[in-house]
Amino acid sequence: MTPKAYFDDVWNRADLFVTLHAYFMNNVAPVVQSDDLLRAEWAMRVSALDLYVHEVVAQNLLKIFQGARPVCPGYSKLQISSDTLMRIHASGPGHASDTAFDLEIRTRLARATYQFPDDIADGIRMVSPIELWNEIVRHHGAAAPAIVKVQASALKGELTQVVNRRNKIVHEGDLQPGIPRTPWTITRQDVDEVKAVIEKIVTGIEAKV
Repeated sequence: MTPKAYFDDVWNRADLFVTLHAYFMNNVAPVVQSDDLLRAEWAMRVSALDLYVHEVVAQNLLKIFQGARPVCPGYSKLQISSDTLMRIHASGPGHASDTAFDLEIRTRLARATYQFPDDIADGIRMVSPIELWNEIVRHHGAAAPAIVKVQASALKGELTQVVNRRNKIVHEGDLQPGIPRTPWTITRQDVDEVKAVIEKIVTGIEAKV
């Protein structure tokens, strides 16, 4: 599967929360709180982005290893274990060495999280020399250097807010500080804005990486 196919699979599964939330709001809102469906969708949308970037990095690293994609400076800094190098050397070119390399890369990437803007850029830098956020906003119409800079900074800020809220949901129960600790408010519009930000990023990466 391509990185985009993995993304679409998780993204479409997250759409179930849209349907459930609409049903609850129209039929059982007076007796059942449906806000947690929005929180679950928020977290799943971010996980789709994280998975997507992992696959973009892993699959393109393998393509570089196979000679199907140009080497970039980030790839040249890649470090792999001596055990993997020995397996690759013993196997020679072909499926076995590709599998050994891919397993090593995915094991290392499993420790990484690709959600915050700088982390995503670091990951993409291993497979492409582009200035990621500038290229994403250029893809969406920014042209003048000053506009590119402003829009790239704004998009990074929007994603940072999305991920910070995701972390509150996942790690803090989305509770506000203070006593009593009550959940932060969340609306359908809030989650739709999350969708728009992530879709913009993925569309840009698809076009530029």
